Amino acid sequence: MKHLKTYESMYRDKCDRCGQSTSGTTTMSIFNEDVICMTCKNEEKNDPEYDAAVKAEYEETMKGNTNFIGSMPDYTPIKRK
Repeated sequence: MKHLKTYESMYRDKCDRCGQSTSGTTTMSIFNEDVICMTCKNEEKNDPEYDAAVKAEYEETMKGNTNFIGSMPDYTPIKRK
């Protein structure tokens, strides 16, 4: 198990992406290693690259890569009007 990264807790008071309260519920971004609130996750699902990021993560996991950092480590969300 030496090859596995150790992660800090997924619990956050504030979202890594938007800085707002998580209300105690977080998830990992599909694009990078950000721990994000559910509002940011819902926005992320609207990104045109979301399906490609899901596919990339799946393919890496199937290859045995349990430390995949995401398909876009420098991901910046699309600003919506």
